[in-house]
Amino acid sequence: MLYLQSIMSFPSSPLLCALTFLILITVISAYDSNILLSSPPSPPAISKIVQAAAAIPAASSSYSHSNFNTAATITNIQFPGIIPNDNNPSPASTSPSSDFPTASNRSNDNPPPPPITKNTRARPSPVGPTLNDPNLKVEQVVYRAFDDPTSMAFLGPNDILVLEKNTGKVHRIVNGKILPQPLLDVNVANQAERGLLGIAIANDNGNSDGNTNTRHVFLYYTESGGGKDGDDAPISKVTPTNTTTGTTTGTGTDNSTRANTGTRGLDTIQPAGNRLYRYDLDLNNNKLTNPLLLLDLPASPPPQRAGTEKNHNGGKVLIGPDNNVYLGIGDVGGHRGQSENNPNGTVPDGTGGILRVTQDGQIADNPPLGNTMPLALYYAYGMRNTFGMDFDPLTGNLWDTENGNTFGDEINLVNPGFNSGWSQVAGIWKTGSKPGPAIGDDSNNPPKYLVSFGGKGVYRAPEFASLQTIAPTALKFLNSDRLGQQYQNTIFMGDVDNGRLYNFKLDEDRTGLLLGGPLADKIANTPHDMTQQPGVTIGQGFGVITDMQIGPDDGYLYILTLQGSLYRIVPGASS
Repeated sequence: MLYLQSIMSFPSSPLLCALTFLILITVISAYDSNILLSSPPSPPAISKIVQAAAAIPAASSSYSHSNFNTAATITNIQFPGIIPNDNNPSPASTSPSSDFPTASNRSNDNPPPPPITKNTRARPSPVGPTLNDPNLKVEQVVYRAFDDPTSMAFLGPNDILVLEKNTGKVHRIVNGKILPQPLLDVNVANQAERGLLGIAIANDNGNSDGNTNTRHVFLYYTESGGGKDGDDAPISKVTPTNTTTGTTTGTGTDNSTRANTGTRGLDTIQPAGNRLYRYDLDLNNNKLTNPLLLLDLPASPPPQRAGTEKNHNGGKVLIGPDNNVYLGIGDVGGHRGQSENNPNGTVPDGTGGILRVTQDGQIADNPPLGNTMPLALYYAYGMRNTFGMDFDPLTGNLWDTENGNTFGDEINLVNPGFNSGWSQVAGIWKTGSKPGPAIGDDSNNPPKYLVSFGGKGVYRAPEFASLQTIAPTALKFLNSDRLGQQYQNTIFMGDVDNGRLYNFKLDEDRTGLLLGGPLADKIANTPHDMTQQPGVTIGQGFGVITDMQIGPDDGYLYILTLQGSLYRIVPGASS
């Protein structure tokens, strides 16, 4: 009222009134913006990496950052030498090659193959999953209770958080029962492989605020650009079809009959970004609160590939032995920068690798590719996409699974500075519309023209590669002897195409896999080869395995499937 009375008491000169009004509005807005406008929701806090980036002049960006007017990150800030969003000419390569195709020549002479729209997701067996070891059996924990679950993490014994890809909900299972209300519901862009994708929970001793009732939970998701789930749906959308019968279907609940909708067509609303947040878990109120934005990464293809793919966003999040946060991300619909081994490409933009930050959002110690941003974020690079990562409990080494296109899936030992070879190598073969020569089978003789960032990045051949793709997913070390000593500290892996569970033993120095028979050369020419090596294919009938974790109290292997079920592997009656 005082503001209004002051205005009315001034002389009636129109010019003077207008000037006075503008001055008062400016003062009022600076003093208390809530007097004139309703208070908007408080945006999440921003990490120190982002705060440091905010001091650098921003470049134009095609990405929409809803509620983040100050959220300057490597996707919308021009760090020295970075060309945001590939809108400007690429920097010259430090070691240019006349016979390496430039981005423009490559797009004309060897265009990327069109997205694969065939749905190859394995169906779960109608009688349930089975195991090939009579000493083990499968128990059902939850049956088809979730909508496209992607990841899970244990809070404690019989206490699990589960993510739903398409709804953005974080559910909690306590003693086998799903709590009626989710802990969190975020708005996600969810077409194709976008959505709520990854979770990791800090150990109690990793909590930096000293509050025993609060734990840090890290979530990675494709945040909606318009504040609504699925608002990235393409402007024109293909009708889902049953790829088994060829008939059209509704949305349904059986993911095996859904077409891979959303892989083509311009987004109605572009995603805000692929974002890594840290939340506080309020155990007293069963809520995730106080989001802190740690990383804001690309979520759309580069402009020259707009409307083609919405895949390869990765998703796996881990807390490493060093207490840092590790995030796997793919090439995000076909980015082709230097992190994807294009010497003539743009400086890394946060795609195509494994990124690492502290739990407070700072650059971790000893970044293998150097201290300058954004390379300081990269632990590894040259990756098309990954759905599985884990640390060896004995050595602390990181391992991952990687997905080829029409050939060249991989299992890798990921040392600091690891270069996996994409987009020049898939598996061990030269990339193209069909497998080329085996140019990547010798770590001591890496393929020509890979980007090494001054020799700091090091190529290593995969420890296992499949010529015909199986689409490997989760990878987990079983740090328990509860299933028998023969499985302790070995690798378990799932897939998309066949619904199988695999097991791999490691060699004596734990830098390779023990393989024989048709796999002795580290190559599976067909998925059938993996069933011929005794002990490698340990189970089948699961459907698409999206995550695996070890029970903190029972030491059993828990398996989450995209079709919404949760199983665990336990000793059988004959064990």
